[in-house]
Amino acid sequence: MKGKVKKNILLAGANGIIGSHIYSLFRTNYNIFSIVKSFKKDKKQIRVNLNNNKEIYSICSILPKIDALIFLVGLAHTKGKKKDMNHFRKVNFETLKNLLKGLVQFGIEPKKIIFSSTISVYGERMDEQEYFETSFLQPLSPYAKTKVEAENYLRNNYYGRFYILRLAPVYSKNFLLNIHRRTKIFKIFYRIGDGKKKLSLCNILNINIVVEGILEEKVPSGIYNISDKDVYDYHQLLDIQKAKKILIIPVIFIRIVYFLSILTRNIFLTENSIKLITNNIYPSFKINKYVELNNTLDELY
Repeated sequence: MKGKVKKNILLAGANGIIGSHIYSLFRTNYNIFSIVKSFKKDKKQIRVNLNNNKEIYSICSILPKIDALIFLVGLAHTKGKKKDMNHFRKVNFETLKNLLKGLVQFGIEPKKIIFSSTISVYGERMDEQEYFETSFLQPLSPYAKTKVEAENYLRNNYYGRFYILRLAPVYSKNFLLNIHRRTKIFKIFYRIGDGKKKLSLCNILNINIVVEGILEEKVPSGIYNISDKDVYDYHQLLDIQKAKKILIIPVIFIRIVYFLSILTRNIFLTENSIKLITNNIYPSFKINKYVELNNTLDELY
C-alpha cells in the first residue's frame, strides 16, 4: 500500500481473540484506532465503556473521519439464560448503537460497518443440515437473540454500508477452544457415535481475508457466512490433536440429554446436544465469490 493514503479504521474489541489478531496484522497498512477494555500503551488504543455515552463522546471528539468501523465487541460465554437477556443486550447490541450514535453526532460516521455476528443466529435444529444466509433465523440463546437485534439495527439504519459476518466457530494455532469443546471432556478425548457428522469451522486467517477484501472494495455490502471451504468431521478434529485413547459415547445417550433439555428448557444443553448428533454446515459460497477463503484445518497439522 506504499504511496496510498492510509484509511482510518476504528476497531472496537481490539483485545479479544479476533480483534488482537486483526490489530497486529493490519496496523501497518491502516491507521487503526482501537477501543479496548483494558489499558494499552499504544497511543491509538483507547479504553472506553461503550455503555457510557460520556466516555463515547469524549473519544469521538478527538477521532478523525472514520473510513470503516470493525465491531467485534460481544458476550458469548455459555450463551446465557433468559434472565441474562438485559446483560447480553447491553454488550451485544447497545454498545454498537451507542458508538454509532456518537460517531454520527460528531460527524465522523463510518462509510463501512463490519459487524461480527455468529452462525448461532440460525439456531440449532434437528431437521436442518445446512444453513445459508437466506435461511430462517431462529435464535435460541440471549447471545444469539441480541446478535440478531444488532443485525436488524444495521439493516434498518445503514443500508448499503453494513457487512454482517456470521462466523462459524473460530480456531487458530493458538486458539483451539472451539475444537476442544467438540472433542474433549476435561482431558479425555471423546467421539459421538461413528464421528462422521459434519461441521463448519472458521480459520482466523480467513477472517483477515474477508476484512481486507471489504476495506479494499472487493466485497459488496451484505450478510455473509464466514467459514472454511472445507467441511470437517469429528475424526479430523481428533486426528489433528493426535488423539489415541478416545471415549466413544453412544448417540442414544446424547438423544436422551436432548429430550431432557427440552423438558427442562435448558437452552445450553439443547444447542450443544443438537450440534453433536447432526450435521452443522454453514457454507461460505457467497463470500467466496469475492475473496478466496483458502485457509483450512490442515494448517494445524
